[in-house]
Amino acid sequence: MARRSKVDALPPEVRAWLEKTLADRAHPGYVALAEMLKAQGYELSHSAIWRADQRIQRTMSAIKASAEAARLIAEAAPDAADEHSAAVIRLVQSALFEAMLKVREAEDADPAEQVKLLSQAARAVAEASRASIGQKKWAEEVKTKLDAIEREAGRAGKTLDAETLRVVKEGLYGG
Repeated sequence: MARRSKVDALPPEVRAWLEKTLADRAHPGYVALAEMLKAQGYELSHSAIWRADQRIQRTMSAIKASAEAARLIAEAAPDAADEHSAAVIRLVQSALFEAMLKVREAEDADPAEQVKLLSQAARAVAEASRASIGQKKWAEEVKTKLDAIEREAGRAGKTLDAETLRVVKEGLYGG
């Protein structure tokens, strides 16, 4: 198992300050940051700070790319039925399941660490499952409301024209 980063071993408030400083890209440089931390009693090399910065920048790039992809998908294919959310939830559940399998297959890993990782993964799977159930419940509620509106219109001897249906859908979907 890889050695824990000295940045990860910093007290939470110091680590949060360092990560925010690195994320903001408004710092005087890695050597200067290492000296600032040394003045506070924390021995970190500028290389360790650079590695932490690389990790932060990769994470921020991934988040930006995901947000941009989501925006482009939403523009290209509006999702009134929230099918994108359902697909994302299924994707997350699949990825978590695969990660759990890899943790179990890692023979050289510390058993206590495996239990901890499996516990965290199980908790994430449970949260994704709750989100999936909530999304399905919401979709069923919307379908029930639409069916009730159509039945009511049918009893009145009317049909829903395209414009009325659009207005109703906007009301239901919050659009």
